[in-house]
Amino acid sequence: MLDNELMDMVKQIQLVRSESNKIEIKAANKGCPKVRDSLSSFSNQSGGGVIIFGVDENDGYEVCGVYDTADLMKKVEAQCQEMTPVIRPLFSVASIDGKTVVSAEIQEIDNADKPCFYSGVGRLKGSYVRSGDADRLMTEYEVYSLSLI
Repeated sequence: MLDNELMDMVKQIQLVRSESNKIEIKAANKGCPKVRDSLSSFSNQSGGGVIIFGVDENDGYEVCGVYDTADLMKKVEAQCQEMTPVIRPLFSVASIDGKTVVSAEIQEIDNADKPCFYSGVGRLKGSYVRSGDADRLMTEYEVYSLSLI
């Protein structure tokens, strides 16, 4: 993703004051948040999605920046390694109002590999789907339906 594309995404989020089924935002100015639910849901949905770090939903969608760009990417990558199958995010970095914003593009995985889930809790408790602007735990029926594709 290009810098201007990331900046445009942030501006759009601020304009509509909401996330979407393709975009999740996280403040990340005080450390790396857990994003396994979003990693799973974006990997399982058509077209994937983007996690944007450095925008605070609880502060009127203001850009707060990230605590440390390199460490954040390292820790998000570590969470990606805990998924089955392993996720390979594509990171981008931009500066908005002098603050650093980082995006992680999460690609949809192949149907044969679905559902993507957090390995630490297993397929039934770690498989998520995106519902509006939130990640929702898949039902047992949804998990097994995807497994049969």
